[in-house]
Formats: sequence, C-alpha cells, structure tokens
Amino acid sequence: MEIMDYKLILFDIDGTLVETASGETFRKSADDWKYLPGRVEKCKQLWQSGVKVALVSNQGGVAFGLLDPHEIRHELTKTAEGVHAAYVAMCFSHPKAKIEQFREDSSRRKPGPGMLLEAIEASGEKKQDVLMVGDRSEDEQAAQSAGVAFMWADEYFK
Repeated sequence: MEIMDYKLILFDIDGTLVETASGETFRKSADDWKYLPGRVEKCKQLWQSGVKVALVSNQGGVAFGLLDPHEIRHELTKTAEGVHAAYVAMCFSHPKAKIEQFREDSSRRKPGPGMLLEAIEASGEKKQDVLMVGDRSEDEQAAQSAGVAFMWADEYFK
C-alpha cells in the first residue's frame, strides 16, 4: 500500500516528530522540544491530501514526577496543532511510577494497543486503512497488537 493510500496515519511524537531542544534523550521540561526537519511539511501534505493525522504518545515522565501533566498536555496539543492532527492521545501511566495515581500497567501505554485503538475509533477509519509511524520497538509492537501497518520514522520521513 502506498503512503497516500492510508486514510489515517498515527504518529508517535518524541523521536518521531520532535526531539528535545536541550539535546537530552528525554524532555527536561514540557516545552523542551523542537520539530525534526521536514515533519511539519510532510504532515501538512497529508492533511492537504485528505489523510487524517493522529498522535499517540507515552509520557512516562509524568509518572515519575519529571513533567507536569497539565504542561505536557498543553505542549502535545501545540504539537498536534502544528502537524494538523485531528486527535491526540497521551498516556501518563507507568508500572513503576513514583506517583501513585499513574502507577499502573495500562493497555493504553505502548506497547499496548489502547491509544492506537482509541485514535482509530475516533477517526471512524478501518484498521486496514491505518499506518502507525514510530521510532521505538514499543511503537511497532503497539501497531502489531492493534492490527495496523507500521513504518519506522526514519524510513517514512526520508
């Protein structure tokens, strides 16, 4: 299937669409990010072609008290607006979280399929018309568990 044949493309955020502005592996703050080259333009092309875009992102930093949930939600919403995403799902839970309210082994957290299935349902599209793009094995596993196609971010954006 060609990229433009998909009706919905799900993107991971960190490492796929953005990187830290600080150069660190993980965000030092909610606003520690910048778009990777070509990402906004590619997503705009999808949007202009009628392909829906959705974002699905683990944000374990919230579970460990490193990021404020309200601030990261705000920044991920800004990211979604920047790439014309119609839907954004984020998961703050982690099975080893320091913050009790986020300590759970949730099926929403990738490699679980929960966020992907939520985005697919919200879009009204069929699984065979969905592509997941990510940069980590958890993204690939989530796509497999959700029953959708997967592509590595470096391949998709080359």
